[in-house]
Amino acid sequence: MMINSILLRENHSNISEREVEIVHLLSMGYNSKEIGEMLYISEHTVNTHRRNMVRKLDLKNSYQLIVWAFKERILSF
Repeated sequence: MMINSILLRENHSNISEREVEIVHLLSMGYNSKEIGEMLYISEHTVNTHRRNMVRKLDLKNSYQLIVWAFKERILSF
């Protein structure tokens, strides 16, 4: 996975590594059910992580979350 752990720890400590995993999978086009199956967690847990990230970062939706992750270099192409 393309996660810059040092950047994550220094600048985005509010976002857990699990949450970054979820954003990464969202950016690849997977839905909450598929992500849950891949990470062995429930779809509800995935949705809770998504909601928490949007709230913590004061965003409006998961699309903005993905854009934020690329802008902040949490994710890369």
